Amino acid sequence: MRLALALVLAIIATVHNAGASAQKATPEVRTLSGEWTFSAEGYVMPLSLRQDGTRVTGTLEGFHGSFPLQGEFRKGLIHFAGSSDGGGIRHSDDSNDIDLFAIGTLQPDGSLQGTLVSTVGNLTWHAERNTVHPGGPSSEHLRH
Repeated sequence: MRLALALVLAIIATVHNAGASAQKATPEVRTLSGEWTFSAEGYVMPLSLRQDGTRVTGTLEGFHGSFPLQGEFRKGLIHFAGSSDGGGIRHSDDSNDIDLFAIGTLQPDGSLQGTLVSTVGNLTWHAERNTVHPGGPSSEHLRH
């Protein structure tokens, strides 16, 4: 019985230490709220995020319209989903909607990185927080 208890305590300590190490590797971020530059395989788009606790909302301004987003940020992991009117893209069901789901992680440099799955394909994405310079925000404009 004591051996089993010692084994359980050792496993708990190992898991706790691994979690603490992972949290130390992730920068301390108070909030994801703010303006970001979202890049996905050659596409660059403005991303606006608002965080309330673990809940994240925002807008991704894409070539095919605005994508209102809803999701969650917890322990360095973010996931969000959104939908757009599609800007005239036709799918096999004649719908103009483009749906997307993204999952990612907070990187040690404070950026976000992950995978996006949408009705028009799967992409790897990266987002960097825009910084404010004396001349104004350094935000990228839509480009491909």
